Amino acid sequence: MNARTSPSRKKQHAPPRKKACNSCTRSKVRCDLERPACSRCRSRGQNCEYPANEGVSPSVESTPSMIELNTSVLGIPRLDQATDAPVDFPFGAITTAQNQPQTRPERDKETEFDLRAVDLAPSANAGDIRDRWLRPYVLPLTEGEEIPKAYHPFTLQYIARILCTYPRCMLKDGGLPPIIHRAQIVGREMPRALANCYSLVRMWEQAVPGSETMVVSIVENEMRRLAEEPPSPYDYELLAAFQAYMIYSIMMYFTPIGGPSVLNDQVMMTLMEMAFRTARNGLFCTAELSRSRPNWESWIVASTKRRAILVMYLFSSVYNADRLLPNFVAEELRGVYAPESRSLWDAVDRKTWTKEYGRHLLDWEDGMLEISDLWRSVETSSPPRRRKIERWVQTVDEFGMMIFAVCAHIHGC
Repeated sequence: MNARTSPSRKKQHAPPRKKACNSCTRSKVRCDLERPACSRCRSRGQNCEYPANEGVSPSVESTPSMIELNTSVLGIPRLDQATDAPVDFPFGAITTAQNQPQTRPERDKETEFDLRAVDLAPSANAGDIRDRWLRPYVLPLTEGEEIPKAYHPFTLQYIARILCTYPRCMLKDGGLPPIIHRAQIVGREMPRALANCYSLVRMWEQAVPGSETMVVSIVENEMRRLAEEPPSPYDYELLAAFQAYMIYSIMMYFTPIGGPSVLNDQVMMTLMEMAFRTARNGLFCTAELSRSRPNWESWIVASTKRRAILVMYLFSSVYNADRLLPNFVAEELRGVYAPESRSLWDAVDRKTWTKEYGRHLLDWEDGMLEISDLWRSVETSSPPRRRKIERWVQTVDEFGMMIFAVCAHIHGC
């Protein structure tokens, strides 16, 4: 009998190996195979799931989607893999390690989570966000017009030092600049604009010498795509495109690679056009205007929009001052709410947020604090208004304090 066909020489099939859990497989890390949850998933506070058929060869596994690849590279946990619809996931898993795996809630109206389900009041003056702030780039300042506001050089340095850190926040696992909410990057439907942004920021900050020209070209192409693609019917996608475009603009301006910054007036004009696109659908929840509680998704989108618009103004102020262009007081934002409390912004689930928003309504029965309340005037200098501002200062996060500091530097406090 030929040796090659001898039963004793036939290749024996290796027993099926134990497979890593789905999360470790996607992240391409070693799994300790502990049941019911491996130590890595326990430490990250996420569900640990093993393949149903552990004898299947890795070669026949499905390929993860682009967003799954992005989130695994970024270290952003995806907590709803086994559901058919977005759920009310624990956002705290991004930054807080848990000792036990999270339990996925039963799907119902209270646990479904969808950032497309928003109820905002359309903005009547959104055009001012674009048109009035375009004047420095397209029209000379004429006598009799609004007097430009003056920034102290140290105030501009303060703004610049803070804004330049926003892209770098995204280099950390689950890192979030204060203009991106946790809900936007956790879950199965991370907007393409933000998924690409996380990847391109990492590419930009870690560019190998000699590759700078290529990296700049890739980022510019993505910015062009964001500016030229048809506007989405969904607020959360318009917002994501605006956020990504602003992150790229900040990155290009403050941390250029391969030579001088390529950011110019045209980029700034496009940034303001994108701000208009997202602002015209509303900067307030309909319920906010009636002093009642909105749904969580609506509040996330509206509050994040307001933060992003404020940062656009601060960034444009630095850019304009550097080029000796005039800056103006943001009169069209006079009635926009100042950043809300840290407890609302950092709420990790719907139940926590709902409880905190109930307290928020009680605390602000006299009316929400508006940005214009932080601009010193005869009215805002009154004792009741000053006490209201002090009450707000006690609750805000670092972003709110930065806004307060800039307003105080410009207007007094």
